[in-house]
Amino acid sequence: MLDYIIWNVSPEIIDGFRVRWYGLFFALGFFVSYSILNKIFLREGLKQKEIDNFTFLVFVLLIAGLRLGHCLFYEPAEYLADPIRILYVWEGGLASHGGAIGLLLAFFIFSYRSKRSFLWIASRAAIVIPITATMVRLGNLMNSEIYGIASSAPWSFVFVRDAVITATPEVLTNVILNSGVVAADLQTHITELFAGSAQTLQHGIPLVEINDALIRYNFISSDSLPQLVDSFVSANILTSHHPTQIYEASMYLLTFGVLMYYYVSRVSKKLPISDNLILGITFIMIFVSRFCIEFIKNEQVEFEKTMSLNMGQWLSIPFILFGLFLVYRHFVYFKQSYK
Repeated sequence: MLDYIIWNVSPEIIDGFRVRWYGLFFALGFFVSYSILNKIFLREGLKQKEIDNFTFLVFVLLIAGLRLGHCLFYEPAEYLADPIRILYVWEGGLASHGGAIGLLLAFFIFSYRSKRSFLWIASRAAIVIPITATMVRLGNLMNSEIYGIASSAPWSFVFVRDAVITATPEVLTNVILNSGVVAADLQTHITELFAGSAQTLQHGIPLVEINDALIRYNFISSDSLPQLVDSFVSANILTSHHPTQIYEASMYLLTFGVLMYYYVSRVSKKLPISDNLILGITFIMIFVSRFCIEFIKNEQVEFEKTMSLNMGQWLSIPFILFGLFLVYRHFVYFKQSYK
């Protein structure tokens, strides 16, 4: 029995087409968030046209914030040298902290235009935002990206599609033979297969390319991947990792549950709803969990290796402090209202 989960899901819904699970999950998360928020806003007096305008504004600034956040926070030199590449969203690269800034800007603009309270708008939207955040992290899982450091936990994942093998042709051949899926008398043929790739192997070859080559030359069958992966792991050439996408998605889903429970319970009892408390809980739960999970997450960019706290953690701190301030503000008003 394997002590890890082999993750070899294609990021494309249908191989050969550019429609990806990430895009589907993002769209689904946004739709579910919109549907719930639409009911909340209608119940609290907004007109449908106002809600639609708000939704469009949020969508545009969210995407802009996500993209600009990655380009300016994580790879500024590369994108400022060629600014047009900022528009190439299909290349990947979105940052949740930039998305949060984009959302806050959308709330401020809508608050100014509609003459409604910024905190009221932001707090109601905050209830459903964790749904979209959850789906985004599940999209990262489908892409086999933004995962954690090596782990021996039984729930750790071997991300096959992102795995790179570095070894000599001889070591690679021995590992393949030790997997038990290739006959020993094929050793010479396998060595010859990878002999011409010695230099490339020093820099690393994707595991999927090795697996495909072995299948193409009929050395292994298409269902031999688990044994092959296990042999690479046993040889310490391949490692399993914390599925931090699932950790974050779980925390975001929990955040939604807490916020929704608070909102529904207050509505059902006809009690006042604290904008400060909703928004404060959102910032604290989302960004404290993000801050903590970053300790077991791989660096996203090279410069983070020299940092005591990575970029994601530094960007989380202002949101955590703002959340604590909002919760403090809630209890100050709560005490004053009961004097």
